[in-house]
Amino acid sequence: MSEPAYVLDSTAFYAGIPYQGSGRYYTTYLVLEEVKTHNVGSSLIHSRVQVTEPSPESISRVKSTATKTGDLSALSQTDISLLALGLDMMKTEGGVNLVSDDFAVRNVAEVLSIPLAPTSLKGGEWKNITWKIYCRGCGKTYTNPKLTICPVCGTQLVRKASSG
Repeated sequence: MSEPAYVLDSTAFYAGIPYQGSGRYYTTYLVLEEVKTHNVGSSLIHSRVQVTEPSPESISRVKSTATKTGDLSALSQTDISLLALGLDMMKTEGGVNLVSDDFAVRNVAEVLSIPLAPTSLKGGEWKNITWKIYCRGCGKTYTNPKLTICPVCGTQLVRKASSG
C-alpha cells in the first residue's frame, strides 16, 4: 500500500505535519512563501514537500465553486491555489487529503469533493455551508459577492450561513 498524499495549507506546517510521520506532501509556492516568513525550516520543507502550481482549469473551477457557495471573498489567492492543487492531485494521485483549518477552504473543498484531513488529532465533524449576503438595514439578500454596501438603503452588507 502506498503512502497517503496530502496537500498542505500553512496551518499544516505550523502544526508540524510534514515533519512527522510518513506521507507524500504537496503544497503551492504561495503557501511556501507564507510559511517561509514564519521560519518553519525551509530546508526541511524542500526535502519533504513537493512544491508545485495548480492548473489554470482547476483555479477557474475553484473560483466558480467559491462564488456559488459565497466563499470567494473569504479566500485568498493562496487558498485558491491550494484548493486547485487539491483538485489536480485528485486526478494524478487518485487520492489526496487537503490539510487546512481555514473554514472557507474546508467549505469549498467539501463542495468540490476534495477529502479533508484535520491539522490535529481532534478532527471534528464537518458540515458544508452556503453563504448569503444580506443587509441588516432593509433585509434584502444578494448573490453578488462583490457587493459590500446595500444599493437600496446604503447599509454595510454582511454574510451569514444559509439555512437551505
